[in-house]
Amino acid sequence: MIEYCNLSGTKVFSLNGDKTVELEFFKLNWHLFVALAVIILLLALDPIRKRSGGIRSINAVELPNLMSHHNAVVVDISDPADYQNGHIPNAKNIPLSRLNDDIARINKFKSRPIVVACRVGTRSSKAANILKKHQFSDIRILHGGFASWTKENLPVEK
Repeated sequence: MIEYCNLSGTKVFSLNGDKTVELEFFKLNWHLFVALAVIILLLALDPIRKRSGGIRSINAVELPNLMSHHNAVVVDISDPADYQNGHIPNAKNIPLSRLNDDIARINKFKSRPIVVACRVGTRSSKAANILKKHQFSDIRILHGGFASWTKENLPVEK
């Protein structure tokens, strides 16, 4: 028989010769299993939530094809100084802090795919949600942002 006890000496898990397992361990730690189930559920639902919301992810290798064959518009939400240091060719620069106010600059592109890019991909979701509120329908987020673009040695405009 194999037994495991906690620090106070209480038996929490036992495996005897006929392979039966006492459920004491699960009873004592039920809250950990509930937390694990919630985390797994949230992780599983996040991609579904993004897809159903009309916001999808695209990687740097796929973006040139989307730009050339589907006439996608890249909206770079970086600050102007970062944009001047280098950006995806033909990207429209509207800093995240100005996106709500300057949305008119890209309203004419509502029928085209819009790809939101920032420096490393951390702020793009917020911008994509703003675009969604303004009735843009085909919104994508550049996974990894401009950093992933340069990592793939794709052309950069300055």
